[in-house]
Amino acid sequence: MSARRILVVSYYHPPSTAIGGARWAAMARHLRQMGHEVGVITSAVHGTLPGDAASGVVRTPDLANAQALRRLLRRPALPAPGAATVDTAAPRLLTRAVVPDSHLVSWLPGVLARTRRTLRAGAIDCLVTSGPPDSAHLLGLALGSRRPAWIADFRDGWRFEPLAEPWPTRAQRMLEARLERAVSDTAEVVVGATRPIAEDFARRLGARAEWVPNGWDPDLAPEVRCAAAPAIAADGWATLVHTGTLSGPRGRDPRPLLRALGRVNAEPGRSRRVRLVLAGRTTVEDQALLAEAGLGESVRHLGLLERGAALALQREADALALLTGTHSSEATGKLFEYLAAGRPILALAERNEAQRIVIATGTGVSVSPHDEGQIAAALRAVADGALADSYAPHGLERFTYPGPASTVAGLVEEAIGLRRRSR
Repeated sequence: MSARRILVVSYYHPPSTAIGGARWAAMARHLRQMGHEVGVITSAVHGTLPGDAASGVVRTPDLANAQALRRLLRRPALPAPGAATVDTAAPRLLTRAVVPDSHLVSWLPGVLARTRRTLRAGAIDCLVTSGPPDSAHLLGLALGSRRPAWIADFRDGWRFEPLAEPWPTRAQRMLEARLERAVSDTAEVVVGATRPIAEDFARRLGARAEWVPNGWDPDLAPEVRCAAAPAIAADGWATLVHTGTLSGPRGRDPRPLLRALGRVNAEPGRSRRVRLVLAGRTTVEDQALLAEAGLGESVRHLGLLERGAALALQREADALALLTGTHSSEATGKLFEYLAAGRPILALAERNEAQRIVIATGTGVSVSPHDEGQIAAALRAVADGALADSYAPHGLERFTYPGPASTVAGLVEEAIGLRRRSR
């Protein structure tokens, strides 16, 4: 395979802690190791890293970090680079006016100017746009006929199982539909980070669509080895670790798990109980739910840990808890960390991608997120060791780098061939 010059445009990139940044940071690193030249254009809002220049990372201006504008819109100060993002409700002027999203105004103009300069300076074999934000994909349209081969990468669906609420006007909804179809029709290849996303583009819009999953990056192994995990083992307790926030989008609800945990641990004659160990930021709502559950020693909250410590903690657990919501396409980035941890997974997942992956890889059990009886039975299996005994992982190479990057390299070749034939 020829060495290619690839330009990736992704709003999120380290030191951003958003999971969207991890996908193309790992992908770019492994594509470089294969001999490809990979540049990245991202937002300056997330800060910088010492190796940006050597890695070909360019950070373009973003109105999101214009302090005067933030004060005018009564937005809080941005967190320090690398710190966890605090969720705050954005003004509806930002979220309900500009289609497909406010980044079209705040970030994309600088990206377009920088990309045009990059193309004038030398040939780019393939452009990769990654969203959300979905406005990143409009770059491929804005470049017009002189653009290189183009892969549009969707980490979440656009109009398929969207995270945002529907647009308030019919005109906005029609415009969004036209933009989605234009991207789908124009890009040489559409990529979905989960199988349902790719299948939807192929079925609904007739796109040339492929599934390229997220994955565990073995390059993070030294970070895990150097980190000290908090001591969580205790006599009479099996530890069920959950990293990240409990509640979340797509209807993710921890209350059935908390009720089932209290129910199991209260069973008479139980020689070993289950302790839920939480590592991550808790929202005000989660704090209220935990207080209402009144689980006492059955829950231990460690707070927000450094990434290496959180990964090391996963490896100390008796089992790992994965909570999902209602979207069929959901397979959170945390799942791939769990797959690499070598511990059985208790997935609260039903008819979604996370359930399919856990079952297909033999890495755990999946139960309905809403059925307390099923959850209680799974918790008993954690306590009694039955879940650990059934742990039989296989087929993990597809979800481990360089596997996803190798798939992308093949799609780059295909996109280049399709682009050449269309000219």
